[in-house]
Amino acid sequence: MATEAAERFGAELDLLLAMYPESLSFSPNARELKYSHCDDERSPAVLTLRLPDTYPLAGFPEIISATGHYKEDLRSATKAAFCSIGAPAGEEVLDALLLAFVDLVSSRESPHHNSTAQAASRPEPGEVNAPANRTVIIWLHHLLNTNKRKLALNPSMAGSEISGITKPGYPGVLIFSGERGAVDSHVSELRNQRWQAFQIRYDAGNADVSSKIWRFKHGTGICEVGSMSDVAQSIVDPQLKEIFLGSIGVK
Repeated sequence: MATEAAERFGAELDLLLAMYPESLSFSPNARELKYSHCDDERSPAVLTLRLPDTYPLAGFPEIISATGHYKEDLRSATKAAFCSIGAPAGEEVLDALLLAFVDLVSSRESPHHNSTAQAASRPEPGEVNAPANRTVIIWLHHLLNTNKRKLALNPSMAGSEISGITKPGYPGVLIFSGERGAVDSHVSELRNQRWQAFQIRYDAGNADVSSKIWRFKHGTGICEVGSMSDVAQSIVDPQLKEIFLGSIGVK
């Protein structure tokens, strides 16, 4: 049991360190994982977890400390966010926990920041509406379930014109690009499924390069591929390929 737990955690840790090379560290003696979520305008939000020796086979990471961008204590709020994930026992959950923490700290803005953001988001007189197209990149803790994989490949909205790529496994990645209403409907339907983590890493449709529909080497429709490299190689436009790599933390 100890060997299996160590091997599985080692594989998970290697992946996380590759995803967050400058934000994550692990102390083997204390079994403490420290994650820093940086922001250009504020101090880092920091999460520290202590992992049981038996993780991931048994036991759940313990929150040692959790502070937001304004140094506020977020231990209680982080614990509640972790509980809402509903992660099954005996599975790797660290990526899901980190994403839940990021979502939490991103949602807690200062009153000044909120008022500024709300003012900036108000349309100017005569401003055009949001573009009719939308592209999203979704990061999943994993995509293994056959029914979910089929759903991701086959939008149920009649007449949906969506192109994209899905990458099953651990982690899972989805890219959908097309008419805004069709993409909105497909993303909403997928989000309503049970996920350990479902995070939109990139959501385009509000400006220049983001408003155009992405092109893929397989043509139209949604295609499943086997690896992250396959996803990147499937994107025709080099600039959009860089956007994808950046959104998943490769660049």
